[in-house]
Amino acid sequence: MRTAFLAAVAALSLAGCSLLGGEPSGSPTVAIAEPSAATPSPSPSAASSAPDPDAVAVPTEVVDLGEHGSYGVVTLDLAQWDVRVDWPQDEDGTDLAEYIDAHPGIAALTNAGIFSDDLTPGGLLVADGEELRALNLADGYGNFHLKPNAVFEIRDDGTAAVVDSTLYDPVGVAQATQSGPALLLDGEIHPEFAEGSTNTALRTGVGVSPDGATVYLVITRNYVNLWDFATMFRDELGVEDALYLDGQISQLWVAGAAKPTSYLGPYAGVIAAYPR
Repeated sequence: MRTAFLAAVAALSLAGCSLLGGEPSGSPTVAIAEPSAATPSPSPSAASSAPDPDAVAVPTEVVDLGEHGSYGVVTLDLAQWDVRVDWPQDEDGTDLAEYIDAHPGIAALTNAGIFSDDLTPGGLLVADGEELRALNLADGYGNFHLKPNAVFEIRDDGTAAVVDSTLYDPVGVAQATQSGPALLLDGEIHPEFAEGSTNTALRTGVGVSPDGATVYLVITRNYVNLWDFATMFRDELGVEDALYLDGQISQLWVAGAAKPTSYLGPYAGVIAAYPR
């Protein structure tokens, strides 16, 4: 079922998951925005950032599926929202709070696809039509290399898509990030996912409506397996193509919330949204 997602709660809880490792992959390290006995608290300066009362309202909700997970969903109609991919290429990585400060008017932000221990994207990244990182079709270990993986892209015509990495065509692509595994392609769940799997984690992902007009940024609010994550996109959001972005230390921020904590970063690429 779906419930309304209050902005303040959304901002606080839309945090979950990413990894730094030798190869792009997922990470078992857990840290969420709401401190608990099992979770170290963020630094006081990060936790005390007050929400902006004048911030633009971002369409945000909770999809609560009981034992199959609870999900924070940001819905971005591309007629109303400008969605971009970026990679600042800072040798110290990308701090989300600093990125927000440097980009006035930003309304939503998440770290993009899986990245490596040198704080570079694991695969393709295109920002404003410029390819900053090449497509990666190599085999390897970890979530990124769980084929098929995929590319999330925003096209020059104002539509979005998630495409199998082997079918990626750079013509007409303005923004893109590659990650893996693909959650859904053409409505089909990744062949390696198993219903009822006990491989659960905090996760983030991005999906696109069948007409390419709407982008969904999603973060899990508890531990879920990849089958349930993919099923949520398909059955609750009506998405046919969706991509796993990262797991365990990602953050999904919306305007009006406390700023993201540096405790969970730094990251590499980001996906950002601005009102048109």
